[in-house]
Amino acid sequence: MGSMMTGLYIGLSGLRTSSNSLNTTANNLSNVNTTGYVRQGVVNKDAIYNYVSTTSAVNKGQSGLGVAVSTISHVRDIFLDMAYRKENGRQTFYDKLYDSVYEIEVKMGSVEGIEGIAFQSAISDLRESINKVAEAPGNLVSRAALAQSAVEFIDKSQLIYNGLVKYQKTIDDEVVSTVNRINEIGDTIRNLNQRISRIEANDVEQAMDLRDKRDNLLDELSKYCRISYKEDSNGVVEVSVEGVHFVDDLSVNYMGCEKIEGSNFAKPVWRGMADQPVYNLNTTISTEDNTDIGGLKGLLVARGTLSPTAASMVEPDPADYAGGVNDQDYKDALSEYNRYKECCDTSIIVNTLANFDKLISGMVEKINDIFCPETTYTAADGTQYTILDTDKAPLAKDGSTGIELFTRNYTERYTEQVIDGKAMYVRNDTNTFGNRSAYSINNITVNSDILKDYSKMALTTRDGADDYDLAKDLVNIFNDKTLHYNGGLHGLTFEEFYETMTLDVATTGKIYKSMADNESKLASQLDDKRQEVMGVSSDEELGSMIKYQQAYNAASRYVNVVSDMIETLINRTGAR
Repeated sequence: MGSMMTGLYIGLSGLRTSSNSLNTTANNLSNVNTTGYVRQGVVNKDAIYNYVSTTSAVNKGQSGLGVAVSTISHVRDIFLDMAYRKENGRQTFYDKLYDSVYEIEVKMGSVEGIEGIAFQSAISDLRESINKVAEAPGNLVSRAALAQSAVEFIDKSQLIYNGLVKYQKTIDDEVVSTVNRINEIGDTIRNLNQRISRIEANDVEQAMDLRDKRDNLLDELSKYCRISYKEDSNGVVEVSVEGVHFVDDLSVNYMGCEKIEGSNFAKPVWRGMADQPVYNLNTTISTEDNTDIGGLKGLLVARGTLSPTAASMVEPDPADYAGGVNDQDYKDALSEYNRYKECCDTSIIVNTLANFDKLISGMVEKINDIFCPETTYTAADGTQYTILDTDKAPLAKDGSTGIELFTRNYTERYTEQVIDGKAMYVRNDTNTFGNRSAYSINNITVNSDILKDYSKMALTTRDGADDYDLAKDLVNIFNDKTLHYNGGLHGLTFEEFYETMTLDVATTGKIYKSMADNESKLASQLDDKRQEVMGVSSDEELGSMIKYQQAYNAASRYVNVVSDMIETLINRTGAR
């Protein structure tokens, strides 16, 4: 009788495990389209054994009690998860870099099918208008066309430059929002860690849905930064970001944003570590060293740390400043130069802004130097001055001293001074506010006096004739190879410089696009493999449901047979 009751219990254990398996399979099917859901699987084990004899010479006699549910498994491959998250972060890094290149190309009208500013035409139009002036320097119509081409040239250059600066600000805003999102993820993971630890503390129940949410957050976090993590025996995941502890079940090491010194741009810092920077952007970007992972770092690299001008590319000389090395303007200029050198090789935006300003300021100064030729004068006390060469300077139609075509805001080109008893026009590089003033893009306008009266354009010789030689010099500056791109040895014309710059942008974009596409393909392949393990297949689950239903039916029939046997035995032996 005892063995028959044991047989009944064995059948009941089959019913329980089959029922649990059916419920788990039904749950999988109901979540087949749920994003981030991980397939659950029932793992069965032998139930406990009854010991029939403990004195056997060979082995102890045992009688099994059927099957039991060992656990409901959370079907994941941790190695695929780690590989996917690393490549996911690397893909996002290069996506952000390529986005910056694409924005530059759009701004400059280099993207086919998208209307941009097409700055190449502005250079061509300016050159063409100068050629027209060279044919008839005294013609006011030609002069007017040159003045208007100059206005269009400056307007377009400022649109491009300011558009890229604005895009830098957009990236900066995204940096701040990304840092905030990372902190939100940290808070949520901490809360999930606490809930999972409490639920699984009795080693009976598993917090499957909470684990799914946590894993999804780890996937998202891997897009933003390089992460590592480990799970302890209590089900708590401890996450590190960029090698620094970030979150566990007790605390979150929050990120914050601080302004970069000398800039309005933000840099991520660790609030709990005396605002230490999250990233050292001076390290070499390398796949081998895993320093090219995370969209947040991609944003920082793409944005750079400043919006440079041509002056940022040149190391300042303390001798050019009244206070020498202690002069605040010198310190600011040196800081800007150092920040430029730190990021010009990695940030295509910073490199493009600096070279674009170099092109515009170079063109403007070359043109101005034709209208206002200069020479060096050494005073009796040994002081050297850069002055207007009045012997060579052309005149306006009314005989007045020629003026520059492009002016700096709030800055006169010359100040009249008496040196060694003689009146001279001395070059001035200080605006009315006492600040240094350069021919940078946002500091340039077309001379308002010329726009009001085209006869003020200095194209007349001292004997009153049209100055064809000067007009020819204006034409020739477009053929002079005086500009050097990124310290190159070969001189370039204005148009060659612009073409080299756009080619450099395109080449960089091609590299970033290739890297992003390769990483996207690799991440997609890894995710596909992950889904093969953890994803829900309706066909597979339906097959499992049929299997478990048949197992349930078999266990049910087994129970019926054993029950009938017991009933027959009781009835025939007259047991009551």
